[in-house]
Amino acid sequence: MAPAPRPSRFAAPIVRAGAIACVALAAALALRHLAIEPASIAHACDPQPWAGACALRSAAVRLFVNQEIGWLAFVAGAAATVQRGPRLATAALAAGAAGLVLYSYEPSAFGALLGALVLARTSAPPASTAISPA
Repeated sequence: MAPAPRPSRFAAPIVRAGAIACVALAAALALRHLAIEPASIAHACDPQPWAGACALRSAAVRLFVNQEIGWLAFVAGAAATVQRGPRLATAALAAGAAGLVLYSYEPSAFGALLGALVLARTSAPPASTAISPA
């Protein structure tokens, strides 16, 4: 039986970034469906939106009223494109995934796309510099 092939060292950053983006997506989905959208929680927080646990909900709502999380993803993606930084690209991908769920889809989509493109570029094996005799 042949041994299983070893994963390429170039695949590690994009796999790690994908896992982080999935965690951010799951957290955003949980926030949206457990704290923001239920009418019972909205009605309970109406009298005093910045008191107690309602303060966390109000802060989360403020994040996507002006699409701050989407613009964060876009700025991180643009910075990652300029600097070719995998950490910024991971941040752009994670913020973009969360922003897509949290009502900030336009700038989040561009930020996530820029982050994914930078990760794909930095994760690719280097091109061969040999000139073929063909």
